[in-house]
Amino acid sequence: MPDSLTQKIPQALADTHRQCFACGECNQGGLNLHFEIGEDGSASGVWQPSDVFRSYPDRIHGGVIATLMDSAIVHALFAREIAGLTAELTIRYLCRINLHDPVHVRGWVEGSRRRIYQCRAEVHQAGVLAVRATAKFMAMPAGS
Repeated sequence: MPDSLTQKIPQALADTHRQCFACGECNQGGLNLHFEIGEDGSASGVWQPSDVFRSYPDRIHGGVIATLMDSAIVHALFAREIAGLTAELTIRYLCRINLHDPVHVRGWVEGSRRRIYQCRAEVHQAGVLAVRATAKFMAMPAGS
């Protein structure tokens, strides 16, 4: 499988996401995430937070972490040439996420039934599993 997302997904699908808050290259106010697609089809990325994403002192806002995980799963779906919408996202925060350390995020697809995809994601920081999520994503109908 190719190493980069842009080599793996159709250009038309990539073009629909250029303004995305999480990963859009044309969204100056967004997170500016970049993902690599692994041989197993998972999407992985490293993100360096800044003070604008702070909640409590030295901590990243939990909603931002949820966005990272959601986006990683979306990119794992993109690797399968599927545009997906979040139907359900259940997150378990296991420990604090420090504001000044890089965050490693990975999302993958575990299976599907009809147009619903069962997915998972994890966030690691300093080699420690900090957050995990299970999710269901719905494939967008063609032409949406």
